[in-house]
Amino acid sequence: MRKIAFIGPMGSGKSTLALRYAQSFGGQVIDTDGEFTARYGDISRFIDEHGEKAFRQAESEIVIDAASSNATIISCGGGAVLSKRNMSALRRNCDIVYLTAPIDILKKRIESSDRPFKNYLEKTINEREKLYRRYADYTIDTSGGDCVQKLSKALARPRNNRYDILLCDADDTVLDFKKAMCTSVVNAARQVGVKAPDQKIIAEFSDITVFVWRKLENEGLLRDELDKLRFAMLKERLNENFDASAMSAAFMAEMKRTRFVIDGAIEFLDDVRARGIKVYIITNGFAFIARERLKAVISHTDGVFISDEIGYNKPDARFFDYVLKALDVTDKSRVLVFGDGVNSDIRGGINSGLDTCLFDPSGGAVSEADYAVKGYDEIFNIL
Repeated sequence: MRKIAFIGPMGSGKSTLALRYAQSFGGQVIDTDGEFTARYGDISRFIDEHGEKAFRQAESEIVIDAASSNATIISCGGGAVLSKRNMSALRRNCDIVYLTAPIDILKKRIESSDRPFKNYLEKTINEREKLYRRYADYTIDTSGGDCVQKLSKALARPRNNRYDILLCDADDTVLDFKKAMCTSVVNAARQVGVKAPDQKIIAEFSDITVFVWRKLENEGLLRDELDKLRFAMLKERLNENFDASAMSAAFMAEMKRTRFVIDGAIEFLDDVRARGIKVYIITNGFAFIARERLKAVISHTDGVFISDEIGYNKPDARFFDYVLKALDVTDKSRVLVFGDGVNSDIRGGINSGLDTCLFDPSGGAVSEADYAVKGYDEIFNIL
């Protein structure tokens, strides 16, 4: 059973239902407001002394800790939805249940309490309603009836998809770029008479490639300049006399022939589409090479967008604007960017107001992504 997290306004019955559900079906409950009180004392007093911003920061730490804890039922404070970090942590681990009730019932339930913001209940609900509905996997009206039974019946149904579109990077996300690059650069080097050992060629070219692609993404380096620069740099580093232009042409020809796919990538793409989610490849690259290499996965996607054809490179927001317009996207919250590039994919997605998921098999990357996964199977908890 996946964990569940309750969201909703004060008075909606989150704490009560969490305890009743645990009594009926077992599980460990964390009430984030209760946890806050245990750590910091009375919430109203804390806000009076430290301000709402400090309260939200402390609350966020508690929600994120709860999301990765052993608790199976989490009752969140009414304002937890104000933090995207909170909701990303909860989505990563939980099915999210929105509890609601008519305003007059909510007011009656809290009239004798000393809850902060209770005098602004209607205003806060109006401000947060869109967020509650955006993040809800299930919605339960707690105004009447057996709410435990309602919840149990709702959770028996598979939750709906959270996203309609997955914008999936190509290289080192579904295509094995490292293998393609290493194979191609060594073959090209031998064609122009380079004598250096394979590992020396690969190490130098890999380092140069990272450098020039960063210049392309961050400084607007033109593609023709990139091509000339990286092989001129390789010639200098290897200290050998070969025709850099000829090696560049040979490398391009070799890359076009590569069809290396990361293990499990085809099955991953098929599984995502089988769930009713559209998958589009988004990649920075030379179109005449990318189109050939992507033949390995193209039939398992719904389309491809290549920076060379669009005229802008990730992370430029104009790249993503072009894609969203082409797909006629009206709700950005239903689109997820998935890729291994901390800058190109994650920063680009964030710049465009999209949710992002970092593909990080090593688990060591630092990014601002909403989610991070080590393997393809983990992303289905998010989608």
